[in-house]
Amino acid sequence: MPLADEASAVLGSALRDPNVVLRYPAKIVTVPGSDCLWWSGAVSGRGHGRFYVGTVADTDASADGAGQGERELCVIAHRFGYALVHGASALNAVPVLGHGCDNPLCQRIGPDHAKPSSHALNRRAYLARWFVAGNPLGMPGVPGAGPGSCVT
Repeated sequence: MPLADEASAVLGSALRDPNVVLRYPAKIVTVPGSDCLWWSGAVSGRGHGRFYVGTVADTDASADGAGQGERELCVIAHRFGYALVHGASALNAVPVLGHGCDNPLCQRIGPDHAKPSSHALNRRAYLARWFVAGNPLGMPGVPGAGPGSCVT
């Protein structure tokens, strides 16, 4: 999903900041037997890595002045990784990065891992793999299919 102008500017600045750029790979680990590059930092409720890149103006200020100032800008970690490889403008042109590996923590950018997609294509691919036994997205209640059933 494209970032707002201010958030896009903060992301662009973060991509040029050596300290921010070095923090990103420091939160990635490898796991024996897995082709994925695993995020070890903060994780969202949906299971994606979260990466803080800077601050933006707080636009949710209340009438009494509380909440004014700045707030931390957090991006989905694999989207930051995509921007590192392809640039901030390329990231803004990609509505969704789909995980061909079905691992929301994966930071590997490439055709079998995090790759450009659309909401519709990503959902279609997810649903197609949901019914495959042994897939980490597999249908709950089906032996060998479902979260936690995949050994990587």
